Amino acid sequence: MTARGDLPAGTTTFVGRRTVLADTGALLRRARLVTLTGPGGVGKTRVAVETGRALAQAFQHGAWRVRLGDLQDPAALARTVTTVLRIVDNAPEPGLGRLVESLHDKHLLLVLDNCEHLLEAVRQLVHRLLHDCEGLTILATSRVPLGVYGEQVQRVPPLDGDDAVRLFLDRAEMAPERAEVAALCRAVDGLPLTVEVLAAQPGGAVLSEVLHHPEPATLEQVLEWTAQQCTDDERRLWARLSVFPADLDLAAAEAVADADVLKPLSALVLRSLVETATSPVTGETRYRLPDTVSQFGARLLTDADEALRRHAVHYSEFVDEAARSWFSPGESLWMGRLWEEWPNVRAAVGHALRTPDLAAVGAAVAMNVQRARFTSFAGMLGQAWDLLVAAREVVTEAPLRTSLLAHCAYMAQVRGDAEVAFPLMTEARALPRLPITDVHLVLAEATHLFFVEGSADCVPLYAHVVELCRQYSSPGDIYITELMHTMAACFLQDAEASDKATTALARQAESNGVNWAHAWGLWHRGLHELLHGDPAQVHPLVVQALRIQLTLGDTWSAPFSLWLLACTCVELGAFDRAARLLGALRSQERISKISFSGMKPFHRLLDHSDRTVRRSLGDDYQVITTLGADLRPEQAMAFALEPVPVSERRPPRPQLPGGLTRQEFTIAGLVADGYTSKQIGAQLFISPHTADRHVVNIRSKLGLPSRVALAAWHRSASGER
Repeated sequence: MTARGDLPAGTTTFVGRRTVLADTGALLRRARLVTLTGPGGVGKTRVAVETGRALAQAFQHGAWRVRLGDLQDPAALARTVTTVLRIVDNAPEPGLGRLVESLHDKHLLLVLDNCEHLLEAVRQLVHRLLHDCEGLTILATSRVPLGVYGEQVQRVPPLDGDDAVRLFLDRAEMAPERAEVAALCRAVDGLPLTVEVLAAQPGGAVLSEVLHHPEPATLEQVLEWTAQQCTDDERRLWARLSVFPADLDLAAAEAVADADVLKPLSALVLRSLVETATSPVTGETRYRLPDTVSQFGARLLTDADEALRRHAVHYSEFVDEAARSWFSPGESLWMGRLWEEWPNVRAAVGHALRTPDLAAVGAAVAMNVQRARFTSFAGMLGQAWDLLVAAREVVTEAPLRTSLLAHCAYMAQVRGDAEVAFPLMTEARALPRLPITDVHLVLAEATHLFFVEGSADCVPLYAHVVELCRQYSSPGDIYITELMHTMAACFLQDAEASDKATTALARQAESNGVNWAHAWGLWHRGLHELLHGDPAQVHPLVVQALRIQLTLGDTWSAPFSLWLLACTCVELGAFDRAARLLGALRSQERISKISFSGMKPFHRLLDHSDRTVRRSLGDDYQVITTLGADLRPEQAMAFALEPVPVSERRPPRPQLPGGLTRQEFTIAGLVADGYTSKQIGAQLFISPHTADRHVVNIRSKLGLPSRVALAAWHRSASGER
């Protein structure tokens, strides 16, 4: 969350309103909830934005606007606010908890724009936020007051005569005489949106209707007269654009209209019926209907089902392309485009799932969003989970349901939530499947073996998933499964297998130029060195990975780097630093909803590190870990990136006899103590078969003929040390 917030820059001049701006600012200085009220088109949003921009510097964490006109589902209100504020929201259960947790110590201005259609949900949200977040001030816009205790209501009036004339002249390409302009503005009661629409009229027909109307013309009447002056293509496009809940690009307009729309779209822009802005992601023009104009356009729509269907299919194809294409140098562009289109994607899934013959399309979009990594990358797994839950309620037939259940199980597993994952996977196992379904289900099966059982049997199963992906999936899917295969090899196989897997993973990322994948390649190399090599090499590798992750804005990967850095500092003997990182990691687990305790290999190493730090620091342990837990996320990451001073490190460990790794030397010690392969497996959380293979490899490395000889060697080597 930046200090400046996200209020948009003005693209047109702001005319008049000095009094209402001053009054609103004065109210906000003494009240924590101010609501701007007035009819549609009176300029409540513009007043709110200008007020927020003027006061943003007075709030430590800036001013933020949440557009609620796009939102139709009251249950998604808290998640929508969380998304706009860029707060990580990965919790599967919806609610205000994450929002309150993040805002309780923030000093910011929250602008809730267009609340009237969500009054009850907004009331509950505002009441809770104001009660639990003392530094929060809320500026709302609504056609009616919210009705919350402590609310101060500021009515936004129409423009007075002079200001209305100034607005008309500012917006008009060719204006009539000033006296006629003044008459027009009086005839529409100075309503700003109506004045802007009139100023943009290319001919005089609408102006004549307004001037000769016996009573003041309403905005709805002006829009009706304007529609009559539009061509058939313009009216049809206006109607079809009303199905978009948010802004859109030219390709989306063409898909929904099923025609070349450039000419009618340009005409609607000239008539001030469509607003334009430049995308900060692509640099291309994006289009948006003002809420009142969109509502009128919906009344012109004679084929709503067809328009909504085209909208859903277009965004299905868009997300499918993102899932197939993100594993490329254009990954940041795809993440930006998905963020920009998220309200449309979410609406497309909702409509598809409500339409029986489009349900499969909706379920595919819900899965493909996660295949493109967007929701995990952006910290929006909660919203992704909501869509998948909705899809599971609708999709009942295999093999699509099989894939859907397995996909959900995998999502739960990588959060460390086996309790949620297991029943989903159990149901999926019992359903029919196709080869493509196997990709999802076998991936979930392998991840269960890895995270829940800590079994090396997952490694060949991951290798099988990689082969399935090469036949049926995209390059990004292949890389994700190779990443899991490499992680399992590092944790559960010997040094040679781990080294081979991490080298191949890094080479794959470098060949595709994907920064996200490059960061994970560095991370895995660090994991390999920590488990099988030299811990002193880990820190610079993981710091480099974390820098890339933070630069990309990847909220999911950063906690894994924090975990690895904490464990590394323990091995380096930097116990104070390790304790602070362990405390910060606990906060990150809570925020990101990643449970390392639910992933056995991660938990085992983390538990060992934690016990080591406790023994080393004694009574100071609790104090230092609490200091780390109290760091804000950006502070924790800045601390994690700092180099470990030499003065904090203990002397490096001497090289182990025979060139063995630590795990190999430990296994040799267990053989010397008389452990069987089954007992070694139980001790180290590996299978007896894997333990036996390790013993054979160790004997081969040392040139020893039997377990008895290995036991004798270890006793001798331990005595020498």
